[in-house]
Amino acid sequence: MGRERTREWKYLLLYPACCIALLLGIWGCAHFPEKWKGEVLLARAETHFSKGKYRASLSETTEVLRIYPRSLGDQALFQMGLVYAHPKNPDQDYQRSLESLQRVIKEYPRSKFKNQAEVWVWFIQEIMDKEREIGELKQDGSHLGRTLGEEEEKVRSLEDQTERLQAQVEKLKDQLLRLKEIDLGIEKKKSR
Repeated sequence: MGRERTREWKYLLLYPACCIALLLGIWGCAHFPEKWKGEVLLARAETHFSKGKYRASLSETTEVLRIYPRSLGDQALFQMGLVYAHPKNPDQDYQRSLESLQRVIKEYPRSKFKNQAEVWVWFIQEIMDKEREIGELKQDGSHLGRTLGEEEEKVRSLEDQTERLQAQVEKLKDQLLRLKEIDLGIEKKKSR
């Protein structure tokens, strides 16, 4: 009838499947240390941040964002937003902080940092609005201060003029009294 089948064909697909699995495993293991290096950089950036070394922290997070934008970009952007917003940072920049946090929300909608970023965006916008209001009030106040200063200067000038005029009036009154005395003296002489 025919020949008996051998089991060689049965393993024909097993070998390529094992090779593919092996390649994927090697690629995954090679990828893992790379991501791990990025996480080490982020941890170092957090350490710099906690020690007040804000520029070093920004440098590390920028490097992470450049090298690992897909796997660690959201965390790097979130950390950058916090560094820029920190009140003790001499290079504090609310606008840059806002931009970083908004990028987390927009570019990484499934990020675990999205909700926190939304809260921070709200707070930073509130701070920026209040600072703008304070600036406007200061500007209005300085304008009023100039106006008040100008008015005060005018008042002082008028007070000085009033004092000079009062002094002149007193002198004139004294002269008038002397003239009256002179007139009275002349009339007394005439009447004698």
